Amino acid sequence: MIDLHIHTNNSDGSDSVIDVLKKAEKYQLSYMSITDHESVNGYYELQKIDVKKYYSGEIITGVELKNYYKDRVIDILAYNIDIDRFSEYLEKNYKNKTHRILETKNLKHLYKQAKLYGLTLAPIEDIDWNPDSDWGSVVIYNEIKKHPENESKVPEDLWTSFSNFKKDYVYNRNNMFFLDKKDDYPSPAETIKQVHMAGGVAFLAHVYEYKWVEDKIKYIDELIKDSNLDGIECYYSNFTEKQTTELLQYCKDNNLYISGGTDYHGTKRPSVEIGIGKGNLKISDEIIKGWYNK
Repeated sequence: MIDLHIHTNNSDGSDSVIDVLKKAEKYQLSYMSITDHESVNGYYELQKIDVKKYYSGEIITGVELKNYYKDRVIDILAYNIDIDRFSEYLEKNYKNKTHRILETKNLKHLYKQAKLYGLTLAPIEDIDWNPDSDWGSVVIYNEIKKHPENESKVPEDLWTSFSNFKKDYVYNRNNMFFLDKKDDYPSPAETIKQVHMAGGVAFLAHVYEYKWVEDKIKYIDELIKDSNLDGIECYYSNFTEKQTTELLQYCKDNNLYISGGTDYHGTKRPSVEIGIGKGNLKISDEIIKGWYNK
């Protein structure tokens, strides 16, 4: 049994590297990968400890990376990378792309646009929010809704729900609220190029989590055409059996590699456990034989 999608406190997980190793041993995982967001610091921690004291299986180097594609942010999972070489890429492309920096920029943009739209808002310095954990779009939407007089100034669907605001306004290139993130993250093509240069393989993460994608298979077709993707994360905690089966068949038909994992975050996502997800996962190590050798 394997788990190739695990987060530690080096990104947005709650567990330390050692905690993760202990849990991987508890569930008798034969292979595991720590895939922190835009960070390989966990692997430098591993170099300082006796790993076999906590975990008897094999560790595949990994990282999860945000990318900008078709006006949206998606995740690419990279495995079997040379962490020293890949650290240079992370330093160049993600060091100054922290949640605080990016969401502060987003909030300022949306605030400015809302004022241009003629909406009533509190002074921006008086808005209470946490830039390390809150999302600028959510904060501004809630601020718009705090003022009843704004209802008559905006389209009905915008006022109805944040989901509509995000989908039809924030992610609509033709709308004044559009958040263009092309300068925030690299393209999948560039990321995958760097993954290959670091000796690794690249997988599209949790495609069924991208609710804005109506035709998932067509989307994958286009992504493969526009980049040099190696495989798909076919097993995931939130996937149905039907979704997993569809992705496995797609990989078989298109000679793509297969990966899978729980997306474990510790207490930050308590419904998901290492190795078993929500109790629905038991991923065989057979799936990695095409792309990983000890």
